[in-house]
Amino acid sequence: MTERSATGRTLLLAGLLAAAPAAAAPAASSPWSEQPYAVLLVGPDAGSDWSLFVSQVKKRLGKAVRVDAFSGSLEPKDIQKAVDRLQASRVRKIVVVPLFLYAESKELEQLKYLLGIGKLPSREFMESWGMSQRVVPRVKAKAALVLGTPLGTAAVVSTALEARSREGARRGKPETVLLLGTGAENDAENAARLATVEAHAKRLEKAAGLGGARVWLLRPPTREKPRQGSESQKGLKDLVQGLTRSGRVAVVPYLLTQDGSSRAWKRVLENPFLRWVDKGLLPDESIARWAAEKASALSGEADQARFKNPEALPPQERGRGANPWGQNR
Repeated sequence: MTERSATGRTLLLAGLLAAAPAAAAPAASSPWSEQPYAVLLVGPDAGSDWSLFVSQVKKRLGKAVRVDAFSGSLEPKDIQKAVDRLQASRVRKIVVVPLFLYAESKELEQLKYLLGIGKLPSREFMESWGMSQRVVPRVKAKAALVLGTPLGTAAVVSTALEARSREGARRGKPETVLLLGTGAENDAENAARLATVEAHAKRLEKAAGLGGARVWLLRPPTREKPRQGSESQKGLKDLVQGLTRSGRVAVVPYLLTQDGSSRAWKRVLENPFLRWVDKGLLPDESIARWAAEKASALSGEADQARFKNPEALPPQERGRGANPWGQNR
């Protein structure tokens, strides 16, 4: 073989190797090919802060992963529309990441039911909407559905709270941070919420440059306890009065996004010596990273949905007068 022909073959082989990846790339990124998974972010509130957060998550996951978002009241039709938008992208699996502040909540139980992961809709949901046992349909999905765990006591929330606490902080003696949130109507749920927020407060206690952390959840009145709301407000006022006597206090709302709660809380306190942080936790890069990592991890899990039938209840529990919660009403 001549030197000229050998050189020609070498150049031809190099050209083929270089062209192979380029030829394969369009098929892998084709919008018509089936995608491994997509992500549905579910949060309690909409607004510009939520939209910015969704953009943060999309940027972290990249263009190869389709991301949709839902926020607000968990209406079956609206959740179905979000799922349908993702299924239109030919995905094999939909990973649902709930951006809820508490590990257990009525909203989470309702979401589990709608996705066919939980057996029953929450009793509170049914009663609040005046619905019968048959009228709350589940989501219809050909794709596999996987639901992640909420934020709860995740350290990333403590990190975000610490960042909020430092924003606009004044020089001098460190401020005491008051984490102020919304309490629950019943005692058991309120105790669970309180334990979650106190876990974050304990982490803030160890943060340099902060003067400690306290927690208060403002509880609403109920039919059984009509004075619960006013008593909760009085307790908050007493706590703040004691804290301000000892030094400066920064109030950090325990909210994902500003939903009007802070305005109501300010009217309750009316204390000029407080510094209010007028922001929720979102948008936040650390929480966006948490959501993206959670979605990636869930993409490898098996389908969690147990009830593919969109009927409100499993067949054995649809009888007339049946009480799915096992209690007389």
